Amino acid sequence: MDTQSDKGHFYEIIPARLSKKDQNHNWIFAAYWEYAHFRNDKQDYSAFLFRNEDRTVFGLKEYFNVDRVDYRKLGTRISIDYRKLATRIIKDKEFRQSFISSDPDLPKIWKRH
Repeated sequence: MDTQSDKGHFYEIIPARLSKKDQNHNWIFAAYWEYAHFRNDKQDYSAFLFRNEDRTVFGLKEYFNVDRVDYRKLGTRISIDYRKLATRIIKDKEFRQSFISSDPDLPKIWKRH
């Protein structure tokens, strides 16, 4: 994970529109954001994160210089809908596997959340 600052923001993500059969899942989702002015590379940084409840599997998708998503007021300036991404992670095992990461920073990030 490309964190360069301790001033990042961590937000819980709730999956969008899950069917009844998919609502009983063991995945936790979050988004992480760092502003460009706090980073050495001067790029806005955003990451979609997920883990299982047992904290044995971690996933990550990173984005640089994308429009900021206001996770508290979803519906404004959304360039990446992490809610839909979370839903697809739950429903599509092959898709989920493409984001699984062994990055040693992921358990540390999640330890606080």
